[in-house]
Amino acid sequence: MINIAICDDFPVFREIIETFIRQYAEKSNNIFNIWQFDSGEELIDLLNKENISFDLLFLDCFMKKLTGLETAKRIRQLEHNGFRPACSIVFVTSSDNTYDLMSVQPLKVVRKPVSQVIINEILAHVLSEKNKIAVSSEKNH
Repeated sequence: MINIAICDDFPVFREIIETFIRQYAEKSNNIFNIWQFDSGEELIDLLNKENISFDLLFLDCFMKKLTGLETAKRIRQLEHNGFRPACSIVFVTSSDNTYDLMSVQPLKVVRKPVSQVIINEILAHVLSEKNKIAVSSEKNH
């Protein structure tokens, strides 16, 4: 089971990503739990209140209050403090300026509009990494 958060202040971009994820899930027989957030604040609030962690996070770079980078920095701080396991972050942006985003070690930075091919590659990678971790922990028990 993979938990995915999609955070973008435009509902249409969240819906496009979720549709691509669901299409991948159907073809690959995987199950994804998907949450949508319209702001970084909403996402951070949930993480502070609930005992939930995300395996994958799609973050829009330009949102109204907290930017995607600021949101990612807060999430990385929660992980660093031991409150959350590390998640893979994918920035979704219309900007060419992506240098600052590297400070939070994203899995990928993709340009809007995203495509099914890009989403498929990201999901396949995250599933592969999760399976490696599962196999490794089974060997250690």
